[in-house]
Amino acid sequence: MEIKTADLKNLDTSGFVVYDNGNLAFFDQAHDSNIDTRKVVLPEIFITVVTLRGEASVRVNDVDYTLREHDLLICQPNDLLENLTRSADYECHCVCVSPAYMRQIVPLAENAWAIKFLFKERPVYALNEREAAVFCQYYDQMRSKGYLPADVRKKVIDTLMLAFIYELRQILRTKTRTPDPRPFTSAEYLFKQFMDMLESAYPKERSVTFYAERLHVTPKYLSAICRQVSQLTASQLINHYVRNDIEYLMKHSLKSVKEIAFELGFPNLSFFGKYVKKHWGLSPKKLREKFLDE
Repeated sequence: MEIKTADLKNLDTSGFVVYDNGNLAFFDQAHDSNIDTRKVVLPEIFITVVTLRGEASVRVNDVDYTLREHDLLICQPNDLLENLTRSADYECHCVCVSPAYMRQIVPLAENAWAIKFLFKERPVYALNEREAAVFCQYYDQMRSKGYLPADVRKKVIDTLMLAFIYELRQILRTKTRTPDPRPFTSAEYLFKQFMDMLESAYPKERSVTFYAERLHVTPKYLSAICRQVSQLTASQLINHYVRNDIEYLMKHSLKSVKEIAFELGFPNLSFFGKYVKKHWGLSPKKLREKFLDE
């Protein structure tokens, strides 16, 4: 069989796509859509599908699944999809997300990364009527924002998408309490320790060495493990948190820039200014003005 890669640049959603910005897409797959079942599909995106009616079957990583009303299918990059068949009345809501968008929108707090491993074990979940309604409510809300100006639409959809992910993760937590979960590998366990330490610290230490010493590994090894598990280096993960702290205080506190700098552990205002300039391309004052304008 032919193996076809699928991302949001080549995914065939003609006729039923309702939104697609290259990183995030919503579409309704109705019974008259044309899908070539002869191909094995290797997605390079996250695909989330809720069946609204009808029935479909698909093989994911050599395991066969049947999708019925309210069933949730979640596929992640590099899952093998094949043998897709569906009934004549099959309809669903589908959300497709690029890995880059997922890294941008999903906070790394609360160990959200761990959901990745659950998907590999079990890509299909039976939702009850209320849980399926939650999915459809967010889907309808996000797809209905097409009338907004592009910059405003993106911010609104990003916010709704983040809320959707939180609710979806909570739903999955109630469905994945299996008695014998797959154990973490040593690399995943080290990454979890690092993320727990990083998440709980305030202010955040910005040195990889600080965390590596407490985990009894070298900075180079810690960064390699982070890249292996999350596709981001330890330094990138630290900066993700520090940037979030800066952005939050800039937007939601009345503290001066100097007070924010010292609260977040920067040695002086000059060092803080260089950090902000490096990551946002603006001075702290201009950055705060930008946030206020938004």
